[in-house]
Amino acid sequence: MKKLISIVIPAFNEDEVLDELKRRLQQVMEINKNYDFEVIIVENGSWDSTFVKLLQINNDDPRFKIVQLSRNFGCDGGITAGLRYAKGDAAIIMNADLQDPPEMIIQFISKWEEGYDIIYGVIQKREGVSLVRKILSSLAYKIIYHLTDATIPKNASDFRLIDKKVYTTVNKMEEKNKFLRGIIAWTGFKQVGIPYERPSRYAGEPKAGFCAAFNVAINGIFSFSYFPLQIATIFGFVASLISFVLILVELALYFKYGQVVPGFTTTIILILFLFGILFSLLGIIGIYIARIYDEVKERPSFIVNEVIGFDLNT
Repeated sequence: MKKLISIVIPAFNEDEVLDELKRRLQQVMEINKNYDFEVIIVENGSWDSTFVKLLQINNDDPRFKIVQLSRNFGCDGGITAGLRYAKGDAAIIMNADLQDPPEMIIQFISKWEEGYDIIYGVIQKREGVSLVRKILSSLAYKIIYHLTDATIPKNASDFRLIDKKVYTTVNKMEEKNKFLRGIIAWTGFKQVGIPYERPSRYAGEPKAGFCAAFNVAINGIFSFSYFPLQIATIFGFVASLISFVLILVELALYFKYGQVVPGFTTTIILILFLFGILFSLLGIIGIYIARIYDEVKERPSFIVNEVIGFDLNT
């Protein structure tokens, strides 16, 4: 009996890409005839003709299945939804814009057959991206890598293959604000990276601008690191030490020379500086509290409007 590979793809306003995505995935599936495939495309609240094209694709090739969400739940929300409907012995996560080359699926499967449970793409080069974006992305990956005690590999993308036991474990995690590439790495199963050059998107407009990328980086840090909270202790200790030294200096000047240290401007600047640190630290604490609030509300990570092409009785 052939092993089943589930390919999970979130799609948001990708009507210009879907035909080429279908063609290239069909080529990959044709090459890998020793496996059965299902392609789960999660329509993530698009307002273009993405859903209409998906219906046509499903009608032409029933291996392409559709999960339509009620609105956009973000990339990780779409992936989470797709993994809930996956039935494969392994699942491949990729984006619809063809920046994740479908042809690499062959390499992923080969590594999986060698015994690896998680095989992820490691971005070596980014095409069609500004120099500033490349620098910021590299910096963000390095910061996340070090702040999370190397839990999340450097330059690891969402493009990956994960064994069924991995995505079954991930599906049991009900936390909100999921940072999936971190959660998958955190599970600790045997994993390996495959380097690749990421091409520019095939067509359409990029969905992940600077703000979206920044939010992903922040989510990764706050999901897997307590360092931002530890900053409060560090700043508090440093501020107390400075204050103590200044008090000793002022007392020494007073007792030795009878001099009261002047400096109204200095006092105001010091107060503003300390209040700036204080409110920054309160903001950090507020982010953690907001994340706790999200967990307490227990709202779902996604809402399904319709599913097409699935045999829900099996």
